[in-house]
Amino acid sequence: MQILHVFIHDQLAGVLSQKDRLFTFEYASEYLTSDHPIPLSATLPLISDAHAHDRVRAFFSNLLPEGDLRNLIAKDRKISADNDFALLREIGGECAGAVSLLTPGERPQAKASYRPLPDNLLADMIKSASLRPLIIHSDELRLSLAGAQNKIPVYYENDQFSLPNGSAPSSHILKIASPGFPDLIENEFFCMKLAQKAGLPVPRVFIWTYEGIHAFIIERYDRYRDDKGCLHRLHQEDFCQALGVMPDRKYENEGGPGYANCIQSINELCTTPIVEKNKLIDWMIFNFLIGNCDAHAKNVSLLYTQAGTALAPFYDLVSTLIYPELSQKMAMHICGKGQMNYLFPIHWQRLAGDLEISVKQLRRRLKKISRLLPALTENIKKEMPDDPVLQETATKIMAMIQAQAQRVKNM
Repeated sequence: MQILHVFIHDQLAGVLSQKDRLFTFEYASEYLTSDHPIPLSATLPLISDAHAHDRVRAFFSNLLPEGDLRNLIAKDRKISADNDFALLREIGGECAGAVSLLTPGERPQAKASYRPLPDNLLADMIKSASLRPLIIHSDELRLSLAGAQNKIPVYYENDQFSLPNGSAPSSHILKIASPGFPDLIENEFFCMKLAQKAGLPVPRVFIWTYEGIHAFIIERYDRYRDDKGCLHRLHQEDFCQALGVMPDRKYENEGGPGYANCIQSINELCTTPIVEKNKLIDWMIFNFLIGNCDAHAKNVSLLYTQAGTALAPFYDLVSTLIYPELSQKMAMHICGKGQMNYLFPIHWQRLAGDLEISVKQLRRRLKKISRLLPALTENIKKEMPDDPVLQETATKIMAMIQAQAQRVKNM
């Protein structure tokens, strides 16, 4: 049997075990009897019995990178790409939320420490990232982020980057452009800025540049600083984790979560369900208007704090429709319809039932946001740095928003 110790914040929460490729997770008795223990997941309630394979595997697998990035990491660490447990052992020291996975005998660091990352070294890392992913630039790094994009957790303070040592918390996430989509950074930057102006809760972002190399930097919403400036974790999980869905089933046409599933989870888990449902509806409409077909359930998360449970700020907001080579199938369907181009009023009317609002309310939100975004984009574009790639990408997204807004008007 293989074992990893699972920490939430700096407290031992339980033990993750694997035997014959089957996962089990059991909470530590000291954790269950501690003051205000937080469940690891909505699917893994605080009980003394061990949780069995399916839901345990779903939660922990969703902490790991996906796709080609996962394959490159596995190859570098000389393990099988489908060996989730081995990957967690190798890179699970700093994960999303408040979770750290350490081998028996290891403990979270009493004091966080960081390794300076000068701009020139970071630029070199980015140049070689296609061969060696950022997240495993050094054998000593034990960092994990979900998703397929090449990225790395970093600590950023006073205009300087550092890499977390061991299980030290990171403060930001650094992303680089994907092969074939050189303007992906500018795309996400513009969409995130637009979301902020439109009133959606999003983290702060900026573009870092150094001698022609650039990266997208997003502040982590699952971290906070105390009165002394020390960085701490907040626990979170995405909707695939909260619903017990494996990451390779994140798309609705593969059996992944849809809007009705997310609404049900919000009703059951959130402290103020009505407020959070309205946020989700605005997120859905915003993604439709910018043409984001890749808005799936792993892009929406629940944040667990002392104030209660709420939707986390939104992230991964990108206009995919400006790339003709990408699919127009939506990751989450509009009342069973997967293609944006084939939506009719009846689909939106039926969707209102899934969202637990009236057709009139949904129509009002659609009209309001579809009028708001085109009015905001021109000012945002003027505020952008005078970079030709950024300006050209912004122009494409603005045209997409105009076209999508016209679709709403026609309906």
